[in-house]
Amino acid sequence: MTLVLILIFSLLGSVGAVLLAAALFLARLDFSSRLKTIILSYATGSLLGAAFLGMIPHALEHGPAHAVLATVLAGIVGFFILEKLLVWRHCHEADCRAHARAGPLILVGDAVHNAIDGMAIALAFQQSWALGIGTALAVMAHEIPQEIGDIMILIHHGWSRGRAVLYNVMSSLTTIPGALLACWIGNRISGAAPYALAVSAASFIYIALADLTPDHRTQTRFRATLLQMIGIATGIGTIILVHALKHAGH
Repeated sequence: MTLVLILIFSLLGSVGAVLLAAALFLARLDFSSRLKTIILSYATGSLLGAAFLGMIPHALEHGPAHAVLATVLAGIVGFFILEKLLVWRHCHEADCRAHARAGPLILVGDAVHNAIDGMAIALAFQQSWALGIGTALAVMAHEIPQEIGDIMILIHHGWSRGRAVLYNVMSSLTTIPGALLACWIGNRISGAAPYALAVSAASFIYIALADLTPDHRTQTRFRATLLQMIGIATGIGTIILVHALKHAGH
């Protein structure tokens, strides 16, 4: 019975979040430039908030600071190298646009993060049903704004809506092997979890700063800048609120 609950809540926390995020996007057939600016900024804030206020602090709670932060640094450099390799492998023309590079990077980060979420849900359910359900609800709560940002980023970089949703659903399914692995290994998996979180955080930091921030910098008008700041603050604020509600329930 516990395994069934783990699988159900792992799917709700990952695939459920993607589908809800997709529904919010597909409800609108078109986006104004102003709305795109707000959503892009929200994505930037939510990615940075998830990395600096969620994944990295959690990793530091369970691993040595020097090793965890070194992993974040190595991850950022590694994603830079990976981006170069992806552009080289998939872009051979001189005028080829590099919009596709954000897709694989954000999906890799999502896959790692979702696998860690699956591990967290499984380990919590092994302690108690109440803790497991609370953890799954917290995962879903922070995945929804993150997946909204991810789908928006992929669409912004040239992906169709259907493709963006499909690939996000596929990357979200890593919660299942993550949960099963945690069930099999048990508490021994906790030694690797901080470093997996650090790598995931590195991917979000790199995407937010290297891929999204340049788009913000090209808009210098006061109204556009104000919308950007509101979007970024809202994205960060969402992550803060989710964590505050999570801790308030303990």
